[in-house]
Amino acid sequence: MKSNHTFTAVAYTFIVIYATCSTALLGIPATLAFFVGQDAWLFPIIGSLIGIPIVFLYTILARWNPKGTIYHMNDWVFGRKAGRVLTALFLLFPLFHFPAIVSYNVGFIGNFLLPGTPAFVIYLISILIILYGVYCGIEPIARTATLISVFFIPPLLLLIGLNVPDVDVKMLQPIMQTNLSDGLNALSFFMGNVVCNVVIQLTIFPRYLTSAKNGERALWIGYSIGCAILIIMTFLCITVLSPEVTSRDFYPALSLAQRIELGEFLERIEATITILWFISIYFNLLLYLFAIMEGISHLFKLKDSKALLMPMGMLLLFIGVTMFDSVVQEREFYRFVSIPQSILSGFGIPLLLVCIGIIKRKRKNLPLYPRYSKKPRSSGTASTNIKRGWDKSR
Repeated sequence: MKSNHTFTAVAYTFIVIYATCSTALLGIPATLAFFVGQDAWLFPIIGSLIGIPIVFLYTILARWNPKGTIYHMNDWVFGRKAGRVLTALFLLFPLFHFPAIVSYNVGFIGNFLLPGTPAFVIYLISILIILYGVYCGIEPIARTATLISVFFIPPLLLLIGLNVPDVDVKMLQPIMQTNLSDGLNALSFFMGNVVCNVVIQLTIFPRYLTSAKNGERALWIGYSIGCAILIIMTFLCITVLSPEVTSRDFYPALSLAQRIELGEFLERIEATITILWFISIYFNLLLYLFAIMEGISHLFKLKDSKALLMPMGMLLLFIGVTMFDSVVQEREFYRFVSIPQSILSGFGIPLLLVCIGIIKRKRKNLPLYPRYSKKPRSSGTASTNIKRGWDKSR
């Protein structure tokens, strides 16, 4: 999807935070507790630290190509034909994950907010909202991310602050009693559903940032804050609800909000977690759909793919409605399809790009970790001189 708009690093920070939290904010404590019990709070920390070199791979690619996306990187490293094959492979990642996340969203809304409402209606409304957001363009999305932060930060601080007095650190004992198999399952789940999903940022970063250098800093800050939020939420679920309750609860973060009671004045403020979750999942879905349209535009050399938004929305609606027949199938998808695909797209492909790119840049005597240009990006288009940025970035 061709876009002539750019946005600031501040807005990008919030986009990364929202996308990093996404569905994990509501349900990841339950899965981690299911695998490793009271050690669940440790694995977001371990996974976040392991994710640092993975995000570093993304920044290397961004420095090599400060005016392009991962789709351009595929072409320049592997050539047009092989690059397009790799782009098509990468497109399967958002194409499968978008309807899966919408399905998760529909299940939550149907069970807790709009019981009795046909699932198809919730699907339709959800996808129409996402379609409209992508139709408006990346700049309005970024501006909205900044403005809506006032509805994200205060509820988050309220939810955390009101649960801190109920923390019981005895729930964490005994520590490190997890066997290797369960530990690897928990770690792979966090890596596949949180860390490796950050690769979707390469469909907008650094191409649409007013400053690629500040955008890189925003990526690190957003990733760190997003992971910190997940670490804190998992820690609170384990120490407040107990590992047993957390592992059995499909939405433990919601239960965390429901149990808040401040005298007889403030009770059951589950709306806080609902607001947090809707904001984070909305921007994550916007990124996935934007990545799909951007990839289609690149594959078929379309000047403007907005005309394809509605057909793509209908396709995603059909996939979402027919994708899962039960919660069991949904969990099997996340375990056997989503995680391997996320790790392949978020770690395997970038690692391959970096390895081949290092060889090519050495042959051309180009720096392996170039500095960003000090010249400000010219206004009007985010796609000019992309190949020159790849070849001469120093």
